[in-house]
Amino acid sequence: MIIWIRNIVIIFVLLSIIYVILSLVSRFKQRAKLKIEYDASKPAGDKAEFVAKGMQKYTRSFRPKLFLGVYVIPFIILIGLLYLANSS
Repeated sequence: MIIWIRNIVIIFVLLSIIYVILSLVSRFKQRAKLKIEYDASKPAGDKAEFVAKGMQKYTRSFRPKLFLGVYVIPFIILIGLLYLANSS
């Protein structure tokens, strides 16, 4: 039982690292995309303000929430494997 708990903790730490990396890469890409969009369209206002508003929209969107699948999908697989191992 202790081995399972240790493994689950290690898996959780690894998944947390993956989640942080995916989140940061996605935010950097979105920020770069907003800067390119600002340069192409030349809207009225400051570039930093335009990027900040775009990042607020991005934060409220569905895409960042999809990264939570980093935790959910492996957890479902783990539960399934535990069920199969204990049922036979």
